[in-house]
Amino acid sequence: MFDSSLPISFYKEIAPLSEEHRIYFVQHIETRKVYLKKTLSVYNLDVYEQLFKHHIKNIPRLYAMYQHDGLLTVIEEYIPGDTLQEVIDLCGFVSEADAISYAIKLCDILVDLHSQQPTIIHRDIKPSNVILTEDERIILIDLNAARQCINEKERDTRLIGTEGYAAPEQFGFGNSSCQTDIYAVGNLIKVLIGIDTDPALRISAKLSAIISKCLEMNPKDRYPSAAHLKAALEKL
Repeated sequence: MFDSSLPISFYKEIAPLSEEHRIYFVQHIETRKVYLKKTLSVYNLDVYEQLFKHHIKNIPRLYAMYQHDGLLTVIEEYIPGDTLQEVIDLCGFVSEADAISYAIKLCDILVDLHSQQPTIIHRDIKPSNVILTEDERIILIDLNAARQCINEKERDTRLIGTEGYAAPEQFGFGNSSCQTDIYAVGNLIKVLIGIDTDPALRISAKLSAIISKCLEMNPKDRYPSAAHLKAALEKL
C-alpha cells in the first residue's frame, strides 16, 4: 500500500527542523501548505497504517507514507507550538495547576488512542513528545515507539522507550498495555512540577497519591484506564 513514493513527491523540502532526526519542513507543490516530513528507522508499520486510516484528534494527521529499504517516510500535519520540554527549559517548572491541566488533556488523547481497534499504546510519553499550542491545546507527537496491544504476548519482544519515563514492563518485566502510558503520565507530572529536582517541593497529598498510583510497579495496581486517571485528576 505504501510502496510508491509518488504521493511524497508532491511535497518539496523547504527547511530542516532537525537534520539529526531527519525531520524537515515541506510544502505541497500545489496548495503551498506546510507540513512535516519525517524519515523513520524505528517504527511499527501497523500502527502508522492504522493512524493513516483513522485520524485521532490532537495527534498530527498523516497525509502520505512511503516505505523503502527499512525506512518509513511520512508526511504529517505541522502543528506550531512549544514542547513541554522547551517550556520547562525556558520558564522553569510549571505550576501544579498547569501540570494537572496538561495531564487531563493528555488523558483525553490516550482515551482515543487506547480505544482504537486494536488498541494503540504510545510507549514514549515525555515532555519532548508533547506540544503546547498558543491556544492551550495539548498535542501528542512521535509515535515511533508505539505498538498495537497484543494481549497474548507475555513480554515485549523489543525493548524500547525513554529511561526515566518508560514503565518497567518496557524493559523486559512484562507486556506493554494501556497502563504503560499511564505510568509515563505519572512521570511526566513529576517532571513538569519539579519533584525530582527539588526535594523541598511540597505538593498536595491528593496529587502525590495520584502520581504514586500511576507509578506502581505492577500495572494492575495503576489506574485501569486513562479515563479513570482523568477522573481522579479532575477531582483535584
